Amino acid sequence: MTDLALPRGATQVGLAVDVAAFAMHAGELHVLLVQRGELPHARDWALPGGFVHPGEELHEAALRELRTETSVELEPRHLEQFFTFGEINRDPRGRIVSVAHLAVLPHGTVSVSGGGHTLGAEWMPAHRTPRLAFDHQAILDRALGRLQLRLEYANLALEFLPDTFTLPELQGVYEAILNRKLDKRNFRKRLLAQGSLTPSGERRSGVGRPAQLYRRAKGTRTPAL
Repeated sequence: MTDLALPRGATQVGLAVDVAAFAMHAGELHVLLVQRGELPHARDWALPGGFVHPGEELHEAALRELRTETSVELEPRHLEQFFTFGEINRDPRGRIVSVAHLAVLPHGTVSVSGGGHTLGAEWMPAHRTPRLAFDHQAILDRALGRLQLRLEYANLALEFLPDTFTLPELQGVYEAILNRKLDKRNFRKRLLAQGSLTPSGERRSGVGRPAQLYRRAKGTRTPAL
């Protein structure tokens, strides 16, 4: 029988997950943060996360921590692992490796509240966060880079929108994630040429001419990696 005991001198390593959960609010990309209620970093803001339970899959742990610490009950429209953070001194409690997850929450997800050992939970502008605990700023920065990369080869921007949307609303998601303005004419030309959108046959009334509504074309779901 194979000896499963740790060899002499081997390092005890804790396994954790952290979740960078995003949504659009008032035309700006927001990330969900919690205020820690325990040491280390008590009262500091952080990404939702915690230790993986025995027999628990990583994505299950990510969803559990997201629900427990923020009271979000809705299923993310997108959830993926995107990087593993294992620097030796990233956590003062010992050697802890965190598998970071990126989540996109459904359009209209606004109400959150702290739970578990947190003092509170809030949506904050993703490009303008307060000082974060541990190495969570590095995790957030990499998550933002992942979002920007996914705009180039997937349809992740569509996960931030309701089922039907206008092209200006879609452009607003791109600009919020990239944190810069885009040329309207070139954006529309490129997006419509990709074949990932189809007219819904409806228009939204408002100021001026009613805007054409679009929806995701069939067969263009965002792949989860």
